[in-house]
Amino acid sequence: MWSGVVQSRSRIFLTFALFCVLPLLLLSGVNLLVNVRSGETLVRNELEHELAATTQSFETLLRERKQEIRNLAASSALQTCMLWADHPPITPAASRPSGNSTGNPASQPADNEMQEAKSAIASLLRGPNSYRAIAAFAPSRQAIFVAEAPPTKTGDIIFLTRDLLVEQIQPEKVVWTAPEDEVLCSIVATAAAGKTLRCTTPVSFSEAGTTRGALVADLRLDSVISSAARPLESSVAENKNTSRRSTVVLVVDDQDEIVYHTNAALTHQHAQSSMPYLRAIGAEMVAGHSGTNSFKAADGDQWLVTYSPLMGNQLSLAVARNYSLASHDARRYGWIGIMLALLVGSIAAVVLTQYSQRRTKSIDQVAAGVDEIVKGKLDHRIELLSSDALRPLADNVGLVTKQLREQIAREAESRQFQSFVRLSAVLTHDLKNAIEALSLIVNNMEKHYEKEEFRVDAMQSLTIATDKLRALVARLSNPVNTLSGEHKRPRPVDLVPILKRVIAMTAEPARSQHELAVKLPEALVALVDGDRVDKVIENLIINGLEAMAAKRGKLTVAAGETDAGKPYFSVTDTGEGMSERFIAERLFHPFATTKRKGVGLGLYTCREVVSANGGTIEVESEQGAGTTFRVVLPSAQSKGGE
Repeated sequence: MWSGVVQSRSRIFLTFALFCVLPLLLLSGVNLLVNVRSGETLVRNELEHELAATTQSFETLLRERKQEIRNLAASSALQTCMLWADHPPITPAASRPSGNSTGNPASQPADNEMQEAKSAIASLLRGPNSYRAIAAFAPSRQAIFVAEAPPTKTGDIIFLTRDLLVEQIQPEKVVWTAPEDEVLCSIVATAAAGKTLRCTTPVSFSEAGTTRGALVADLRLDSVISSAARPLESSVAENKNTSRRSTVVLVVDDQDEIVYHTNAALTHQHAQSSMPYLRAIGAEMVAGHSGTNSFKAADGDQWLVTYSPLMGNQLSLAVARNYSLASHDARRYGWIGIMLALLVGSIAAVVLTQYSQRRTKSIDQVAAGVDEIVKGKLDHRIELLSSDALRPLADNVGLVTKQLREQIAREAESRQFQSFVRLSAVLTHDLKNAIEALSLIVNNMEKHYEKEEFRVDAMQSLTIATDKLRALVARLSNPVNTLSGEHKRPRPVDLVPILKRVIAMTAEPARSQHELAVKLPEALVALVDGDRVDKVIENLIINGLEAMAAKRGKLTVAAGETDAGKPYFSVTDTGEGMSERFIAERLFHPFATTKRKGVGLGLYTCREVVSANGGTIEVESEQGAGTTFRVVLPSAQSKGGE
């Protein structure tokens, strides 16, 4: 009946919403779709235009650089220097200067020409046209000089004429047979500057062109591309409301290396590894294909990219636009329209539904009653008239809440019983340890009772054991809040006397069955609850002795300070050990034990006590070799220094 009323109410509202909201939503959705698609077409057209403009700009810059190289190669000063370097003129004896002359007329013209050539080369290297180095080769194909641009604008041009490395800069091999005005350009990799645009042109010394040298110019490829892309990048303004980049210019070579990227941090990296989201498009670019495609960047933005080859197939140029950013306004206004349509239609549907709603007070009363019950008021009753159609529903809700109250009461009793069981298990474990200590003392009394010193120690141990039994009885009438018990305020305690006392009570009586090694300093002060730490030491030593019950073994109790200056003590046995799985999944959990007889609360209590005192407990175990428990506690000195 409840579902029928709800369905009826929903059906009325959905009917009005169908006629009020749906038409407006359809119109708004179509408007959004048309705006987005028209925006995508516009962005694609703009990308194609920008790619063509950038390509034309690069080709124009390349033609200008080629012409500058031709002009330098055609200069008489450079040709004279190159020819003279390969065939220095020989001055006849009759024309040699007299003994009082100090100059060499034959070398004077070459020096003047060299200075003029250097001046022309320096103007190119210092200019803004991306030249990195210029070299000249004589007709004998030997390098005459190499001029390198300064690292800074104010630095000096570096002219090298001797000790030139063969691999430093080399002309194209076909330059010696190429046409006179031909400028051969290729992309080469250099150790100093990465990918470099190297242009080589012949330098002819005769009209027939049979005697020729070569001029080589290295240009910074990224600088040339940056100059070509600068008009595009400067015309695109960054979005004022976001730091996301809107347009990116990318150039890769045929080795998939990024030669230029608007984000300079990605330059000289492999596109496949640095931009995995561009893997498919990058493969198309490396293969020399052209086209327009889309991809999703690492930040989730959708990008459109147009690409085409550059310099044959040596490079590939791509211009990408952040389509998510470009279509942001269109999408925003479209969604605003959809939300307004939804709002207006919903308001109209609600108003019309209000006119058709009748007899809804019972539903509201039931809903209010259910809300009260959900808030925890299980005694709340939903009162409806006997003639009300929702009276059966209200009665059923009351029946369910009654059953729920009974279930909660049963669960509370069950939790109380579980708490009692757990407390009993803790007390049983402590009682077992006390009985174990008494048993060891009694066994040794049969063997060493005639010794006066032993009787004194035995009486002290019996006194301590009986005190612990009295404390257990007291705990039965004063339940604890946690399994680890109530803890006193930590104070500086010397652990050495406690260790010695517990060893005397538990380990010393077992010397006849096991070897005992004790390594204790003179004093070891920690900031702890001494009574509780006494219980931890006792549990660990008894566990170690029980682990070696099947055969004679060695128990080692050691103490000292860690590298950080914190006090610690450890208990090592040579028992059966524990598996890695048991340590990872069950160790330090309540009721977890590897012994046939045992409650499994000793190590759990140890961990709780150590944690409450601000310390840590560590374990190292190997099956068949033994186990080491190491307890690290806060240092009293460090606490006082704070």
